[in-house]
Amino acid sequence: MATDLIPRVKGVRDFYPEDWALQKWLGDTCIGLGAGFGYQEYEGPILEHLDLYLGKTSEEIVGRQTFMLSGRDEKPLVLRPELTPTLARMVAAREDRLVFPLRWQSFGRFYRYERPQRGRGRSFFQWNIDLLGSDTLHADVEVVSIACELLRTLGLSPDQVTVRLNDRQGLESHLIGSLGLHAGQIRPLFAIVDRIDRMPFEKFSGGLAELGLGSDQIDGLVKALESKDPGFSPRLERVVRLLEMNDVSDYVEPDPKIVRGFDYYTGIVFEAWAKGSLRRALYGGGRYDNLTLQVGGRKPVPGVGFAVGDMAITELLKESELLESISTPVPDLLVSVFSEETAEDAAAYARLARSQGLAVEFGLKPGQRLDRQLKYADRKGIPFVTIIGPDEIRSKTVLLKNLATGEQTLLPSDNVCKLAEHIRKTR
Repeated sequence: MATDLIPRVKGVRDFYPEDWALQKWLGDTCIGLGAGFGYQEYEGPILEHLDLYLGKTSEEIVGRQTFMLSGRDEKPLVLRPELTPTLARMVAAREDRLVFPLRWQSFGRFYRYERPQRGRGRSFFQWNIDLLGSDTLHADVEVVSIACELLRTLGLSPDQVTVRLNDRQGLESHLIGSLGLHAGQIRPLFAIVDRIDRMPFEKFSGGLAELGLGSDQIDGLVKALESKDPGFSPRLERVVRLLEMNDVSDYVEPDPKIVRGFDYYTGIVFEAWAKGSLRRALYGGGRYDNLTLQVGGRKPVPGVGFAVGDMAITELLKESELLESISTPVPDLLVSVFSEETAEDAAAYARLARSQGLAVEFGLKPGQRLDRQLKYADRKGIPFVTIIGPDEIRSKTVLLKNLATGEQTLLPSDNVCKLAEHIRKTR
């Protein structure tokens, strides 16, 4: 009796070989870029204590987007929704033994309970890159430069993506000094500003009024947010100038509306925004200077970094037709099996071919008609097939067939180097 197919969990993805080839390419590209700037790979656990995130990330993530688990004898656990708190915990645990500045990066899996949509799911991969131990603007510039270089490496132009940049601390000082706001209003105000592109103006101004802002203050805030002049922040002005020297300024645009939704950001913040039909933030990051203290560290460790989720950036790459060359790796060679009697010789030859660094698939159906084995190799895209029958065994040869051209070459079976040389030269 047939059973109904059990469906995939909502918001997660299956990675068939061709999908995983793309995923691995993206991860390798990101990690390779970071390594070029001196960033070392690290990884943290999938499970963390809920306490690690309370008061250290956005209320939306903790309250509505975190998958929570109940340990038998432990406090509530979560499937990690992001990596920065984990990074802060790891650094705080060894702060006296680590050599600063740290340049660390990771490409791993994360989980958020949110509404699945284009470019967003409940399980996703994310590249995290962080520079810890330096509070200089040169650290800010390096991280923003890497964020821009990622776009260039992926083939995305400034016409397709803009990196919107702001100084959260500078904006806060400006609003307090120029508009008469008090410090207690800034955190909830930034939470509203972070959603400004996703709400009508009436709802935006209504939220500000609920915080106690008068009409003149609301008008002043709107004027400040619409300005592209970074003059309210000398640090932001210098960062922009240094980004010009790093040849990435074509991607960069100052934008006071970028404040980021995470509570731990303290200075320069940025987001990469797609300009095509996707029209959403692709990734973002910024400076966080107090997070290690919040997770039990004994001394402040300044940090700056960003995170790139795989789903949105992949959607943009597909829309831009930049993924057509990514394909699943296939073996170099299929060693066919002529009969049960010749199977051991064929298996021995497959082992020898692998010793030369070739990817070799071995036929598993002794006695299957040769034309079917050739058709199988062709369907999988395997370019070469060896035929080892009784005649070849007696003459100590193998017959190599090029499926693209139909050319057949007789090679000595005891000199597998010639096989490898022929395949590499022909490919």
